[in-house]
Amino acid sequence: MKPMRIMMVLDTLDVSGTETHVLSLVKELQARGVYTAVVTGDGSMISRLRETGCAIHKVDFPATFTAKSGTGSILLNNLVDLFQQEQITLVHGHQINSGYISAKAAKIANIPFIFTLHGTYFLESDIKSVLQLSDAAIAVSDPVKKWLQPFFAKEIEVIANGIDTALFSPSPSMELRTNMNIPLNAKVIVYCSRITRHKGKICMLLIKACRDLKLKDISNLHVIIVGNGRQLKDIKSMAASIQSSCKEDFIHFTGEQKDVKDYYAVADYVVGTGRVALEAMACEKPVISCGNLGYFGEVNRDNFQQAWECYFGDHAAEQTCSQALLYRDLRKLLRSDIGWQTGRDLRKLVVNQFDSKKNILPLIDVYINTVQTFEQQQAIN
Repeated sequence: MKPMRIMMVLDTLDVSGTETHVLSLVKELQARGVYTAVVTGDGSMISRLRETGCAIHKVDFPATFTAKSGTGSILLNNLVDLFQQEQITLVHGHQINSGYISAKAAKIANIPFIFTLHGTYFLESDIKSVLQLSDAAIAVSDPVKKWLQPFFAKEIEVIANGIDTALFSPSPSMELRTNMNIPLNAKVIVYCSRITRHKGKICMLLIKACRDLKLKDISNLHVIIVGNGRQLKDIKSMAASIQSSCKEDFIHFTGEQKDVKDYYAVADYVVGTGRVALEAMACEKPVISCGNLGYFGEVNRDNFQQAWECYFGDHAAEQTCSQALLYRDLRKLLRSDIGWQTGRDLRKLVVNQFDSKKNILPLIDVYINTVQTFEQQQAIN
């Protein structure tokens, strides 16, 4: 088998879980001597990708998906030429629009294509269109695999997001607290997400719950909202009204941040899901998890595996997130002193199960097996 040369494909490289995951993959693959390049649209994470030293090829993928995307297009032909010029041995897609077109290009270039599905929020017809062109498929959690498997004839591998636990680790927060005018004795809740759709609704519910906590229970409470999105303007307007009624500016908006570790460091609790939950726990921060599909609640060493199995509320959940649930659990936890020990326990679990240096190994195995199977089939044909 030839030395592996991998091409990662993304629609854009903005700040979100999928893009951060791919950045982590590129770093780990290159650290192991696997040539890795990326083809993507623009985005604020491009500068961080450049730091890895990988080859970056910018293209404009269509903003919407159709089953005819790329058919006979200049983009399709350019991708075929790019794969051949880079001597790519395997193409790895992560999003629907770019994944479908790059899978078509891989077929023309006679290169195997792998697709990773990062959630369950896509149309089944779109997923099927990509999978019928895929030589292998990966799911980032068990619920995603369960949803995806009926659409794919081969066994789907589950490979969780890897976390750089050396980067995401405990650190001091004094300087950032001072810069944000947050008193040292304040209790701090951090919410980190793209502020759109379900995640935007969770943000609104959290701010309302924190208003009640501020007025009734924890007068020194502060809230930090990290992220950007279409609903942010409305949320800021609501927050301004709340702060006026509380007669204190205690809700802080940071906008989109490429480096979120420092904000985790400030938190007493992080409210989040998916990769945010894992990163925060790696920083020894206790987590209240809720995501696209509902509410899980406090994560601790006893329920950590159960929380992972629903991807911290992002891929499965037994209950809907509500203001009352957030208020109840945050009130209980912020009035106790268990957070610091819970954080320590959670970091140990994340290091053991999700460290990126370990999680890259099963991915490399999938790459090797896919290329070998593809080459064997080519020899038979």
